[in-house]
Amino acid sequence: MKKPAIKKAIDEQHVQQLLALFPKGDPEYFQSCLEHYIENPVENVAEKIIHHLGGHYPQLPIPTQPHDNRLNACLRILALDLFPDCDISYLRELIFGFRYAHIEQAVDTLLTIGKWPERLDYGKMDPCEEIRSERYKSQAQIQLIQDFPQIWKSSIRAVLAENNWDYLKCYDQLKEMGSGGFWNTLRNFFFHWSSSSSSSSIRLKNQAVTDFYLKQQLNALKQRSIDLQLQLDENFAHKINLIEYTDQNQLMTCDCCYGDYTFEKLSFCSEGNHSFCHTCLVHYMSEGLFGQGELRGKASIQCISSTDECHGSFPSTTLKKVLPGDMWTAYENSLLDGGMDDHQRIQCCVCPYFELDESTKPLAATLVYASQLIQNISRWIMWDIKNDLEIAYQRVSTARRGALFKCRNSACNTLTCLQCRRPVRGAHTCWEKETDGLRLYVEKAMADAVKRTCPNCSLSFQKSYGCNKIVCKCGYAMCYVCRKDIGKESYAHFCDHFRDIPGTKCTQCKKCDLYKTAPDDEAVQLAATKAKTQYLQAHPEVARNTNIVIGPKSALDRLDGLRQEFVIMCLERGLQYIV
Repeated sequence: MKKPAIKKAIDEQHVQQLLALFPKGDPEYFQSCLEHYIENPVENVAEKIIHHLGGHYPQLPIPTQPHDNRLNACLRILALDLFPDCDISYLRELIFGFRYAHIEQAVDTLLTIGKWPERLDYGKMDPCEEIRSERYKSQAQIQLIQDFPQIWKSSIRAVLAENNWDYLKCYDQLKEMGSGGFWNTLRNFFFHWSSSSSSSSIRLKNQAVTDFYLKQQLNALKQRSIDLQLQLDENFAHKINLIEYTDQNQLMTCDCCYGDYTFEKLSFCSEGNHSFCHTCLVHYMSEGLFGQGELRGKASIQCISSTDECHGSFPSTTLKKVLPGDMWTAYENSLLDGGMDDHQRIQCCVCPYFELDESTKPLAATLVYASQLIQNISRWIMWDIKNDLEIAYQRVSTARRGALFKCRNSACNTLTCLQCRRPVRGAHTCWEKETDGLRLYVEKAMADAVKRTCPNCSLSFQKSYGCNKIVCKCGYAMCYVCRKDIGKESYAHFCDHFRDIPGTKCTQCKKCDLYKTAPDDEAVQLAATKAKTQYLQAHPEVARNTNIVIGPKSALDRLDGLRQEFVIMCLERGLQYIV
């Protein structure tokens, strides 16, 4: 046996020993570690993992779907769980760049960069974006060559490379491309199926498809053809049916629009006396759900006949068959909205999916919240107990249900923040976009409140220390307190009287103090409050969704905040046992 073969067998034996110690480990990672040691490699790698890495080591990902290859399983974890907003092709390229520990190294790279290309379909991954195995690529190419014999093999391979080697996507594109006309088809056919390649073509044609994913796609393509043929047959049957009904004068009238239709195009109320075409029924439900809203939450949809008073209704089976899928879902959701407490309902911010949270009882069930006597006492001592109770209840609920909600709708899978009710995309900050404009506006007003501007050269500045005589670079001198030009009077502008208590107001003159200034905190707070009020009046949509404090707090506000925080903490401890 040659030396490379002996070394390879020894390395494989060492990898198996490490896998016995760390069963979930990545064999490629162990292989790379063994390359750095000559003597006692297994012991050295084990010591490195246990002592230097704290027992942490790259592990093989658990496949979420059958027949997933290793790279594809890594891509699913990165694209669906860790970085649901990152472009999938970018993640694929990252994975291909690593030999082992693909998830760990990709995460480390993305967090180091701090930014990545965004994908629009948040939290979703199309099957055509998966990483394909070499067996899939080979069999997909063979299948496409058989499906499109009139197209060059090199063209088929190029289309596969452009579409991530996905068979279905390439099939649709090649079908749209065509062959460029009759003569090109004839020429490609003879060159494509030349005598030199006929024997290999026969072998390819007789080769069975063994890849699991390609089998699924071939079945899907076959089902697509069946569905299309069924639709064509149904349309043709309806046309024949309409001709026969018209010849026999058996068309039935819709009791809403009074048009004539065949029996299959009508729906009947439960009494069986009135018939309505599907178009009228869809329009009626659409107006009742999204227009006036009188049908929201109604378990029984009454007959809409205008000729007489009918006590019939439309069965749910009829509505489900006639209404579009999204309209039927909206109607079902309206039935659930009426009989549920909003505090117990956890709603996805993108789709209608929601769950019932039973971890906390409703706040109205507590004695403190419902007792009128306690409310009167709190009102007498000027304590807004309801507001503090709601804040404490919200904290208890958040601690029990968590801050994030994962939608279990397979078509959505959005991660919702339960604080701001917005999708979580990467590093999330509540109300970040809504408050950016407000924050910038208020911070500018706060800076303007303490800065001074030279009237001579328009240079802006702020004093951090020193006396109140300010000399600009251009030579202009001014008082920092009253902004007066003191180029001639200089220090004579300031008070020079002695005071028994430093910092008190002078009783002999009204000149400005040389060192003392008006409290900057007070000026900044006034400017912040005024700017915030102005901005929220101009942007009411931000005022509805924002509860932030910008600017420094006064000592009284800080004391009041500490008092309120202590009270809420006590209420929170009590609600832990009540709700």
